[in-house]
Amino acid sequence: MSGTINRYLGLLVLAIICASSTKAQFTNRYPKLDDFGHQIYLEQHELPILSHGPVDPAPSPDGRSIAFASQGWLWLFDIDSGVARRLTDGRDVDSRPRWSADGEQLAFVRDTGADTSIVIMDVKSREETVIDTQAIDVDPEFSADGEHVYYTSGQSGSLDIWRHHIAAGTSEQVTALRQAERNARRVPGSDSIVYLDGNGAQRQLRLRNFTEGTDKVAHAETLTYHLTADVHPVERLAVFSAPLENDYHLWTKDLDRPEVRKQLTFGQAFALTPAFSADGASIYFVEADAQRQFHLKRIATYGGPVESVQIKSWDYGKSTGQLTIVSQNISGETVAARISIVDANGHPVASPSDATYFDPQSGRNYFYSIGEQDLVLPVGTYEITATNGPMTPLVRKTVRVRANKKTETALLLEPVWDAKEAGYIAADYHNHLNGDGHHRATHEHALRLQKGESLHHMAPMSWNRWDRKIDRELLGTQTESEGFVVSQGQEVRSHFHGHIGLVGVKQPFEPWFFGPRNPTLGDPDLSNGMVFDYARGQGLFPIYVHPTSSDADPFMPDQLDGLPIELVSDAVLEENFGLETVIGWSSPLGTSQLWYRLLNVGRSVPAMSGTDAWVDFYRTPAVGTGRNYVPVDSQSTDFATAFSSATASRGFVSTGPAIVFKLDDGSKPGDVTRSGTIGWSAFLATTADVERLEIVVNGDVVQQLPGVSAGQSKTITGEVTLPEAGWVAARVYSEQTLDDPWPMMHPRPFAHSAPIWIGEVGSTDPAARANAVSDMIRAIEAAEQSSRDAYGTVEASKMMGRMAQAKEQLRKMMPADT
Repeated sequence: MSGTINRYLGLLVLAIICASSTKAQFTNRYPKLDDFGHQIYLEQHELPILSHGPVDPAPSPDGRSIAFASQGWLWLFDIDSGVARRLTDGRDVDSRPRWSADGEQLAFVRDTGADTSIVIMDVKSREETVIDTQAIDVDPEFSADGEHVYYTSGQSGSLDIWRHHIAAGTSEQVTALRQAERNARRVPGSDSIVYLDGNGAQRQLRLRNFTEGTDKVAHAETLTYHLTADVHPVERLAVFSAPLENDYHLWTKDLDRPEVRKQLTFGQAFALTPAFSADGASIYFVEADAQRQFHLKRIATYGGPVESVQIKSWDYGKSTGQLTIVSQNISGETVAARISIVDANGHPVASPSDATYFDPQSGRNYFYSIGEQDLVLPVGTYEITATNGPMTPLVRKTVRVRANKKTETALLLEPVWDAKEAGYIAADYHNHLNGDGHHRATHEHALRLQKGESLHHMAPMSWNRWDRKIDRELLGTQTESEGFVVSQGQEVRSHFHGHIGLVGVKQPFEPWFFGPRNPTLGDPDLSNGMVFDYARGQGLFPIYVHPTSSDADPFMPDQLDGLPIELVSDAVLEENFGLETVIGWSSPLGTSQLWYRLLNVGRSVPAMSGTDAWVDFYRTPAVGTGRNYVPVDSQSTDFATAFSSATASRGFVSTGPAIVFKLDDGSKPGDVTRSGTIGWSAFLATTADVERLEIVVNGDVVQQLPGVSAGQSKTITGEVTLPEAGWVAARVYSEQTLDDPWPMMHPRPFAHSAPIWIGEVGSTDPAARANAVSDMIRAIEAAEQSSRDAYGTVEASKMMGRMAQAKEQLRKMMPADT
């Protein structure tokens, strides 16, 4: 028997969802919250993950077993025999179990892929009671007397801790701090809990005493997302996971003397989700290996060697068989693949040899195979979906796994357009290797993803968690495998001012972050102009990344506050930089309008692309969701040559479709043509419908034609009359965003050619220039006001001086008769 308790949605949450929908490009599958500026951080750091190996260990009160999550189900591991027995077997993903004090019940999180709930299960009878609001609900913890369950819920619009009375079926809110509160743990001998609180640039553990009415900080760390803790069953001793740069170690702390902590693990560790044994003598935790598979481990509470806890066998409650999946190209050669598998109930299959990801747009779980993948699965029917990147149509296959049998199936992956064969390199110039995910990713992990996405070049950006400089030691490193290249750069995360990517940097620009919304750790009078000065001195090409988010024209009055504060003035003052017009998380239509203004004032700014995904994040679109297709000579496919071609405005940017645009005089993107009437051609190829092909001249659509249907390719021709100056380009896109764009992952299938200049590079049409100048001056004036509001009395003369200088230059660009 199961029941659903407390199903309701607060008006605040509903209002937030409605208000955010006008700017959101991605569909928020999970309920949106008001304490997260970016939904990706909520989903990645606060929600559970799907893993083949054990995660979330919860030792039982009798000391005989450990409950944990694996493969999307809960398991009960017998410590003496080494046998793990499956406890749940439903469609959804179950995780984060916690025991009642009497050992008779488990509370855990159930994830549908669009929402989460709390389940209380009687271990013997398997009867379930569900606590399910229409907001996110995670992290249950029984009270000592078993009458209540603490859990985190977003029903107020923010992630707060609530206390649910099991018998009465009523809930009351316990905390109401500014950001996420979760991971509640009861404290022995008192009516208290320890819990995690996200607090801006900090994450902290707080100790709440209900009897005394106090709530104080027990421990604080500079922004770190795996600050999860457990409390000793008898002593007032906490164990928690906290970082040293890229590593995560276990630490203990006396709750009555929080100024002192003891480190338990050493070396290059990534120890997560610690939990005390029933007797308090040991701590269980998990850590991923080089194949990103989690393993259960144990260490003595007061220190010592780390032991691996071996799971000798897995009891699914039914027979199993082996499934081998071979992915091949048309020549019969094995190729890497992105694979998603679900059973007959829709339950996802996790990879035993790689990380398992979740696509936040379509709701699919997926992983990467290097060409042949072996799986041991419970008997039954499985649906396989596979691709080799956004230009390869999906292959779907249904297979049956039989008891104690080996089943092999072959998948033929054939692209509608082979970029390499056509003389193009596919590149993603903005993503990340590590960003506080659940393991420490390497270039080898990135290469596996690239091969599965037919993404030849990738530039992950080392970045900061405030004072933690993640992947700093990799700056300037390049790794190559079979023609696929990873080249490590840096993202200068100057919030408010605008983020800037530096591809190929070997020594980092400092400071890595600044701005009024960041902690001030030095002179606050800083400007992105310093980043450009540094780039010139190092011979680097800076790229303004993720500049805007919505479909709307960013120069509309109600959109101006969405532009990075220094972007427009930097675009006027700087000659050598790129603009990310295709981004994995936002709209290419809005960013294109920004790009057009820069071109119309004569700035030859190349369109760049980036997914802004993380290799170590599990809830993210694939690398290469946003990409440049760069034309290269067949003998010159190295990273530097391709990047030089991209920064010279060659090729096209895309969320998946191909568009190869040229004029009848032989001019291609990046070239110069003449004014007058001239013929054009556009080769299109796509795996998703792109209904609209448009010819754009100086930012205006001058021709509109039907595009091409999914799985097809064709060449479309026409004529266009070009003015005396300016530029011409072509774009193709889907008129409607897609809930499930696979094999693409961006909801808006879109591609845009680089411009062909008229007369000379940087030529401008007077009318288009005048309009662009007017828009850009308004944008700078809005930025000046936003800066004054944000900085207040803090001196920001460097930035304000550059804005004044840029406005003066723009006024000089205005035609004399305007």
